[in-house]
Amino acid sequence: MRRIARRLPWPALLARFLRGALVGLLALSSPALAQTILVDRIAAVVNGTVITESDILWYLALDPETPDGTFSEEVRARALQQLIDQTLLRHEAEKLPALTIAESEIENYLAQLRARFPSESAFRRRVAAVGLDERTLREIARHRVEILRFIDFRFRSFVFVSEQEVQWYYQSHVVSEAQRRGTAPPPLEDVRSLIERILRDEKTKAEMIAWLDEARRRAEIVLYPPYRSLLK
Repeated sequence: MRRIARRLPWPALLARFLRGALVGLLALSSPALAQTILVDRIAAVVNGTVITESDILWYLALDPETPDGTFSEEVRARALQQLIDQTLLRHEAEKLPALTIAESEIENYLAQLRARFPSESAFRRRVAAVGLDERTLREIARHRVEILRFIDFRFRSFVFVSEQEVQWYYQSHVVSEAQRRGTAPPPLEDVRSLIERILRDEKTKAEMIAWLDEARRRAEIVLYPPYRSLLK
Protein backbone atom coordinates (compact mmCIF):
# COMPACT_ATOMS: atom_id res chain seq x y z
CA MET A 1 0.00 0.00 0.00
CA ARG A 2 1.56 3.31 -1.05
CA ARG A 3 1.35 6.45 1.03
CA ILE A 4 1.19 9.49 -1.23
CA ALA A 5 2.52 12.82 -0.01
CA ARG A 6 1.39 15.01 -2.90
CA ARG A 7 -1.21 17.74 -2.46
CA LEU A 8 -4.76 16.46 -2.69
CA PRO A 9 -7.55 17.96 -4.82
CA TRP A 10 -9.09 19.57 -1.75
CA PRO A 11 -12.15 21.32 -3.29
CA ALA A 12 -13.57 18.03 -4.53
CA LEU A 13 -12.57 16.10 -1.43
CA LEU A 14 -13.94 18.73 0.94
CA ALA A 15 -17.40 18.58 -0.61
CA ARG A 16 -17.56 14.83 -0.02
CA PHE A 17 -16.07 15.13 3.46
CA LEU A 18 -18.60 17.70 4.64
CA ARG A 19 -21.52 15.41 3.81
CA GLY A 20 -20.49 13.09 6.64
CA ALA A 21 -19.21 15.71 9.08
CA LEU A 22 -20.56 16.76 12.48
CA VAL A 23 -22.70 13.64 13.00
CA GLY A 24 -20.70 12.79 16.09
CA LEU A 25 -22.01 15.86 17.90
CA LEU A 26 -25.33 14.09 18.45
CA ALA A 27 -26.04 12.87 21.96
CA LEU A 28 -25.29 9.18 22.29
CA SER A 29 -28.30 7.49 23.83
CA SER A 30 -26.98 3.92 24.09
CA PRO A 31 -24.62 2.57 26.76
CA ALA A 32 -22.93 0.80 23.85
CA LEU A 33 -20.55 3.31 22.33
CA ALA A 34 -21.68 5.88 24.90
CA GLN A 35 -18.10 6.81 25.72
CA THR A 36 -17.43 7.70 22.09
CA ILE A 37 -17.83 11.36 21.13
CA LEU A 38 -16.89 11.61 17.50
CA VAL A 39 -15.25 14.70 16.09
CA ASP A 40 -15.06 13.72 12.45
CA ARG A 41 -11.71 13.73 10.73
CA ILE A 42 -10.15 12.12 7.71
CA ALA A 43 -8.73 8.64 8.28
CA ALA A 44 -7.67 7.84 4.71
CA VAL A 45 -8.07 8.91 1.10
CA VAL A 46 -8.36 6.15 -1.51
CA ASN A 47 -7.94 7.27 -5.12
CA GLY A 48 -9.54 10.58 -4.18
CA THR A 49 -12.35 9.16 -2.02
CA VAL A 50 -12.31 10.26 1.61
CA ILE A 51 -12.85 7.77 4.44
CA THR A 52 -13.62 9.50 7.73
CA GLU A 53 -13.63 8.46 11.38
CA SER A 54 -17.43 8.41 11.24
CA ASP A 55 -17.27 5.94 8.34
CA ILE A 56 -15.18 3.67 10.57
CA LEU A 57 -17.57 4.03 13.49
CA TRP A 58 -20.59 3.33 11.26
CA TYR A 59 -18.87 0.24 9.86
CA LEU A 60 -18.25 -1.12 13.36
CA ALA A 61 -21.74 -0.27 14.57
CA LEU A 62 -23.29 -2.15 11.64
CA ASP A 63 -21.23 -5.25 12.37
CA PRO A 64 -23.24 -7.44 14.77
CA GLU A 65 -20.09 -9.36 15.67
CA THR A 66 -18.41 -6.21 17.01
CA PRO A 67 -18.98 -6.03 20.78
CA ASP A 68 -20.47 -2.94 22.34
CA GLY A 69 -18.10 -0.48 23.94
CA THR A 70 -15.28 1.79 22.91
CA PHE A 71 -13.05 0.73 20.05
CA SER A 72 -9.27 0.50 20.29
CA GLU A 73 -7.02 1.93 17.60
CA GLU A 74 -6.28 -1.62 16.43
CA VAL A 75 -9.99 -2.41 16.01
CA ARG A 76 -10.57 0.84 14.14
CA ALA A 77 -7.53 0.15 11.95
CA ARG A 78 -8.91 -3.26 10.96
CA ALA A 79 -12.23 -1.62 10.12
CA LEU A 80 -10.43 1.01 8.04
CA GLN A 81 -8.67 -1.72 6.06
CA GLN A 82 -12.05 -3.25 5.26
CA LEU A 83 -13.38 0.15 4.19
CA ILE A 84 -10.34 0.70 1.96
CA ASP A 85 -11.00 -2.64 0.28
CA GLN A 86 -14.70 -1.81 -0.08
CA THR A 87 -13.79 1.51 -1.67
CA LEU A 88 -11.50 -0.18 -4.21
CA LEU A 89 -14.24 -2.66 -5.07
CA ARG A 90 -16.87 0.07 -5.33
CA HIS A 91 -14.70 2.17 -7.63
CA GLU A 92 -14.41 -0.81 -9.94
CA ALA A 93 -18.13 -1.57 -9.63
CA GLU A 94 -18.99 1.96 -10.73
CA LYS A 95 -17.28 1.26 -14.06
CA LEU A 96 -19.87 -1.36 -14.94
CA PRO A 97 -22.45 -0.22 -17.50
CA ALA A 98 -26.02 0.32 -16.36
CA LEU A 99 -25.35 -0.54 -12.72
CA THR A 100 -28.77 0.32 -11.30
CA ILE A 101 -29.64 -0.78 -7.78
CA ALA A 102 -33.37 -1.20 -7.16
CA GLU A 103 -34.91 0.00 -3.91
CA SER A 104 -36.08 -3.55 -3.29
CA GLU A 105 -32.44 -4.72 -3.29
CA ILE A 106 -31.60 -2.14 -0.64
CA GLU A 107 -34.60 -3.20 1.44
CA ASN A 108 -33.59 -6.86 1.17
CA TYR A 109 -30.02 -6.11 2.22
CA LEU A 110 -31.16 -4.06 5.22
CA ALA A 111 -33.62 -6.78 6.24
CA GLN A 112 -30.83 -9.35 6.18
CA LEU A 113 -28.57 -7.02 8.16
CA ARG A 114 -31.21 -6.38 10.84
CA ALA A 115 -31.83 -10.12 11.14
CA ARG A 116 -28.22 -10.61 12.26
CA PHE A 117 -28.83 -8.50 15.37
CA PRO A 118 -30.59 -9.87 18.48
CA SER A 119 -33.63 -7.69 17.78
CA GLU A 120 -34.86 -4.74 15.74
CA SER A 121 -34.50 -2.53 18.81
CA ALA A 122 -30.89 -3.64 19.26
CA PHE A 123 -30.19 -2.69 15.66
CA ARG A 124 -31.88 0.68 16.09
CA ARG A 125 -29.94 1.41 19.28
CA ARG A 126 -26.68 0.74 17.46
CA VAL A 127 -27.68 3.00 14.58
CA ALA A 128 -28.88 5.81 16.85
CA ALA A 129 -25.80 5.60 19.06
CA VAL A 130 -23.51 6.66 16.22
CA GLY A 131 -25.81 9.25 14.68
CA LEU A 132 -26.48 7.17 11.58
CA ASP A 133 -29.62 8.54 9.96
CA GLU A 134 -31.87 6.64 7.56
CA ARG A 135 -30.57 8.40 4.46
CA THR A 136 -26.94 7.58 5.25
CA LEU A 137 -27.85 4.03 6.24
CA ARG A 138 -29.49 3.48 2.88
CA GLU A 139 -26.51 5.00 1.08
CA ILE A 140 -24.21 2.54 2.88
CA ALA A 141 -26.56 -0.30 1.96
CA ARG A 142 -26.59 0.82 -1.68
CA HIS A 143 -22.80 0.84 -1.82
CA ARG A 144 -22.64 -2.63 -0.30
CA VAL A 145 -25.18 -4.00 -2.77
CA GLU A 146 -23.12 -2.48 -5.60
CA ILE A 147 -20.05 -4.28 -4.26
CA LEU A 148 -21.89 -7.60 -3.95
CA ARG A 149 -23.17 -7.21 -7.51
CA PHE A 150 -19.62 -6.54 -8.72
CA ILE A 151 -18.24 -9.56 -6.84
CA ASP A 152 -20.83 -11.78 -8.50
CA PHE A 153 -20.05 -10.33 -11.92
CA ARG A 154 -16.26 -10.12 -11.66
CA PHE A 155 -15.40 -13.21 -9.60
CA ARG A 156 -18.23 -15.62 -8.85
CA SER A 157 -19.50 -15.92 -12.42
CA PHE A 158 -16.10 -17.26 -13.54
CA VAL A 159 -15.74 -19.84 -10.76
CA PHE A 160 -16.01 -23.50 -11.76
CA VAL A 161 -16.41 -26.36 -9.28
CA SER A 162 -15.46 -29.77 -10.64
CA GLU A 163 -16.91 -33.14 -9.73
CA GLN A 164 -13.51 -34.15 -8.39
CA GLU A 165 -13.53 -31.19 -5.99
CA VAL A 166 -17.03 -32.08 -4.80
CA GLN A 167 -15.98 -35.68 -4.18
CA TRP A 168 -12.86 -34.56 -2.31
CA TYR A 169 -14.81 -32.19 -0.07
CA TYR A 170 -17.45 -34.83 0.63
CA GLN A 171 -14.86 -37.42 1.68
CA SER A 172 -12.53 -35.12 3.59
CA HIS A 173 -15.18 -33.11 5.42
CA VAL A 174 -18.62 -34.73 5.44
CA VAL A 175 -17.61 -38.39 5.69
CA SER A 176 -14.73 -37.75 8.08
CA GLU A 177 -16.94 -35.68 10.38
CA ALA A 178 -19.62 -38.40 10.37
CA GLN A 179 -17.00 -40.99 11.27
CA ARG A 180 -15.73 -38.82 14.09
CA ARG A 181 -19.24 -38.62 15.51
CA GLY A 182 -19.94 -42.29 14.91
CA THR A 183 -22.89 -41.60 12.58
CA ALA A 184 -23.68 -42.43 8.97
CA PRO A 185 -22.82 -39.65 6.48
CA PRO A 186 -25.66 -38.19 4.41
CA PRO A 187 -25.74 -39.30 0.76
CA LEU A 188 -23.62 -37.12 -1.49
CA GLU A 189 -26.61 -36.02 -3.56
CA ASP A 190 -28.32 -34.70 -0.43
CA VAL A 191 -25.44 -32.31 0.29
CA ARG A 192 -24.09 -31.70 -3.22
CA SER A 193 -25.61 -28.24 -3.65
CA LEU A 194 -24.30 -27.17 -0.24
CA ILE A 195 -20.81 -28.45 -1.03
CA GLU A 196 -20.81 -26.70 -4.40
CA ARG A 197 -21.86 -23.45 -2.77
CA ILE A 198 -19.12 -23.73 -0.12
CA LEU A 199 -16.45 -24.44 -2.72
CA ARG A 200 -17.72 -21.64 -4.97
CA ASP A 201 -17.63 -19.20 -2.06
CA GLU A 202 -14.08 -20.24 -1.15
CA LYS A 203 -12.86 -19.82 -4.72
CA THR A 204 -14.63 -16.48 -5.08
CA LYS A 205 -13.01 -15.24 -1.88
CA ALA A 206 -9.56 -16.36 -3.05
CA GLU A 207 -9.99 -14.59 -6.39
CA MET A 208 -11.19 -11.42 -4.68
CA ILE A 209 -8.27 -11.41 -2.22
CA ALA A 210 -5.79 -11.74 -5.09
CA TRP A 211 -7.52 -8.91 -6.96
CA LEU A 212 -7.48 -6.66 -3.87
CA ASP A 213 -3.78 -7.28 -3.29
CA GLU A 214 -3.05 -5.99 -6.78
CA ALA A 215 -5.58 -3.14 -6.50
CA ARG A 216 -3.92 -1.89 -3.30
CA ARG A 217 -0.53 -1.86 -5.00
CA ARG A 218 -1.90 0.24 -7.87
CA ALA A 219 -3.98 2.58 -5.72
CA GLU A 220 -3.12 6.00 -4.37
CA ILE A 221 -3.85 5.55 -0.68
CA VAL A 222 -3.12 8.27 1.88
CA LEU A 223 -3.27 7.25 5.53
CA TYR A 224 -3.67 9.79 8.32
CA PRO A 225 -2.63 9.43 11.98
CA PRO A 226 -2.97 7.16 13.83
CA TYR A 227 -3.52 4.74 10.93
CA ARG A 228 -0.31 5.65 9.12
CA SER A 229 1.63 3.61 11.70
CA LEU A 230 -1.02 0.91 12.21
CA LEU A 231 -1.58 -0.16 8.59
CA LYS A 232 1.27 -1.29 6.39
